[in-house]
Amino acid sequence: MWKIIRAILLDKMLVSVILLLLAVDLLDILFLHSIVPELDILEHFLFGFALSELASKTANSIALGELLTKKLRRKDSRSADLLIRLMGFFLIGGLLWEASESFVFPLFGYTPEPFFSFPITLGNIDGMIDVVVGVVGCFVAWYLAKLRLSHGNQ
Repeated sequence: MWKIIRAILLDKMLVSVILLLLAVDLLDILFLHSIVPELDILEHFLFGFALSELASKTANSIALGELLTKKLRRKDSRSADLLIRLMGFFLIGGLLWEASESFVFPLFGYTPEPFFSFPITLGNIDGMIDVVVGVVGCFVAWYLAKLRLSHGNQ
């Protein structure tokens, strides 16, 4: 467990992204939501980015990436890392967000919005857009990790 915590805390970029996400989210909740409701897109991007990095760091700390690479019969771990990042985002992000919307939001007087309902219209597609933007955050984190590795190896 300490290995995971240490890997996360020693990553300055990840800690910076998490702090930025918390600051933007706090500003949005306190002041900006009525002025700039589109700020939600930045929050979901940063959330996807941070969850992607957290999932990857956790998996690498317990050698899950290596095991998955072997199971997938791949020569490099990039595809396994992407799979871990996306699963981390969908499982942790989806479960965390849906649970907080159902159980925590009502404590503060917010009614949970349905993630998605039929018929799909511009009024109820917001949840799907949020997920897509989070996935883009995952892919950006995955790509930047590749760049960091290639610059670290030179």
